Amino acid sequence: MSAGNYDITIDQGSDFKLTLVIKDGGAVRDLDGHLARGHLRESKDSSRYWAFDFSDSSYDSSGTLVMKMANDVVADDASTVLSEGNYFYDVEIYTASDATVERILQGKAKVTREVTR
Repeated sequence: MSAGNYDITIDQGSDFKLTLVIKDGGAVRDLDGHLARGHLRESKDSSRYWAFDFSDSSYDSSGTLVMKMANDVVADDASTVLSEGNYFYDVEIYTASDATVERILQGKAKVTREVTR
């Protein structure tokens, strides 16, 4: 199955949350035994990234992933805040037991500038 495409907008300075229900052929996907991860990058080749948080996800037969990013997120270098601009992102599910990885979602992300700071 190829990854779905979905463009998102993240308001700088606000908490971001997107609830996803993963389906395969119209049926809800059982995510038992899976985990999720996702990154936001300035370009597809950039080494710096901002990670999405999937800690509220239900890795069960509901197929539900909760993709979040905190309002004060910093990049993997621990010093770069998320600034206004255009980015790319994707989301993968994977199993720890057999190391199977599947990209399920990808797209562009627009970060809009915060005025109140």
